[in-house]
Amino acid sequence: MIVLDTDTLTHFSYGNEKVRKKIEAVGEDERLAVTLITRNEIIRGRADSLLKAADEEELKKAMERFHRAEAVLADFLVLPVNDAAAQQFGRLRKDKKLKKIGRADLLIACITLAFDALLVTRNVKDFKHVPGLRLENWVD
Repeated sequence: MIVLDTDTLTHFSYGNEKVRKKIEAVGEDERLAVTLITRNEIIRGRADSLLKAADEEELKKAMERFHRAEAVLADFLVLPVNDAAAQQFGRLRKDKKLKKIGRADLLIACITLAFDALLVTRNVKDFKHVPGLRLENWVD
C-alpha cells in the first residue's frame, strides 16, 4: 500500500506532473491511500476558503475547489486511526527524536506504519526520524 501525505496529494490535485506520473505507474496490485488526517486537512482547508470568501465570485470559486477536492479524495482509500495506529501513537509519542514533528504528521506516520505502507511525502526531513517508516518523495 502507498499512502500520500497532505502535501503530496495537494501537488497531485494541482497537476504536478511528477506526482501524476508516479501515480499512473503504480501497479494494479498496489493500493493508493490517504490517511483520515490528510482527508481532514484537505477538507478543512477548503471549508475555510468558503468561510473566508469576500464576495459571490470568491465563494463560487471556493465551492468549486471544495468539490474538486472531494473528487480527488474519492479516488483514494482513506485509512482510519485503528487499534494498530493507536498503539503506534502510544509508542512514538514517547520518542524524544519525534518531539518536533507536528501532531498531524505523527498521526499520519502512525497510520502508515499500522498499515505497513510506504509514505509518499515531501517532508522527509521530519518523517525520516520515525523508526520503521518507509519514505519516498515524488514531488522533487
